[in-house]
Amino acid sequence: MRETTIGLEATRANKQYKTGTEWYAWHLLQEFKNLDKDNRFIVYYNEYLAGELKDAPGNFIFKKLTWPFKKFWTHIRLSFELIKNPVDKFFASNAVPLFSRGEIIVTIHDLGFYCNPKLYHPLELIYQRLSHRLAIKKADKIIAVSETTKKDIIKYFPGTENKIRVIYHGWNGDDFGGMSKEDIQDYKDYHDMPDKFILYIGRLETKKNIQNLVKAYKKTTRRWPLVLGGRPGNHGYKEIEKLIQDPEIKDDIILLGYVSQKNYPKLMASASMFVFPSKFEGFGIPLLEAMASKVPIACSDIPVLHEVAGEAAMYFDPDDTVDMSGVLDKLMKDAELREKYINKGHDRANEFSWRKSAQETLNFILE
Repeated sequence: MRETTIGLEATRANKQYKTGTEWYAWHLLQEFKNLDKDNRFIVYYNEYLAGELKDAPGNFIFKKLTWPFKKFWTHIRLSFELIKNPVDKFFASNAVPLFSRGEIIVTIHDLGFYCNPKLYHPLELIYQRLSHRLAIKKADKIIAVSETTKKDIIKYFPGTENKIRVIYHGWNGDDFGGMSKEDIQDYKDYHDMPDKFILYIGRLETKKNIQNLVKAYKKTTRRWPLVLGGRPGNHGYKEIEKLIQDPEIKDDIILLGYVSQKNYPKLMASASMFVFPSKFEGFGIPLLEAMASKVPIACSDIPVLHEVAGEAAMYFDPDDTVDMSGVLDKLMKDAELREKYINKGHDRANEFSWRKSAQETLNFILE
């Protein structure tokens, strides 16, 4: 069988501070190295590439494409390269080049900027809509990260159904789920963390519904502190900051800022509950990481989170702060209930892995 040349871009995987889509790109690139020794991969990047990404078998070729500007490397600079030196298949984990030769496979993580435009900054909304419209129209094959995202693609881009494949995300088994009680206690002691706490991890912005989380937390018994880990987002952080400064609750809320990947699994394992209040998600990787870490989950009652957590979470209406506070209180008060969801979560997490996600992605690319 003829060798297939597959193009990949590593700019997202190479970011120092990664969130969901960047970790997706990183894990798939790393898994491809183990899964395929027969085909040829050309990995494009635009600046210094981290050593762990460059460490690869001989069928991986790394190509630096210099570009003097901060924006449009993928859309313009990569276009020149793929026209001049085409590949058989180009897999884009997010954005696609404006022009290319060869088959294009793209992952669509969500269409929140179509479904919930008010949750986005106006400039981000314009960019995301243009970028995703280009990606969906140009792609020969589309990977949707959930059935919910697939339905949204078909709704806003009729006629795309036959080129979509749903492939779920995974979680990192090397980092999550392996901490002993002693290691967890050492982490808490070293970082002066509360004995029990509710954890949220992610960007602090309107899109993640943090305003309602803070309002709901104020209505609880507040027997455990609320720990918010993550950087300020692009939209709504000032309002969130103002809510947190409420004299009644400010001493019960801990802001951690960005949490490094080294500390994130330890922080997750140390939590007594994980809360995920988003009104919209494409998937929800933190739910897998919480379940793998044996942490009970309270999350929004939206279809995509049911796809991820199934029966292994307690759900609340993300628009109803009374309902949200009630669920948080139930889990704080009832140890047997927490144990029930911990056990269900552990079983559920084992249904997902990055190796499985990468293998299904590779199969789809090569079809």
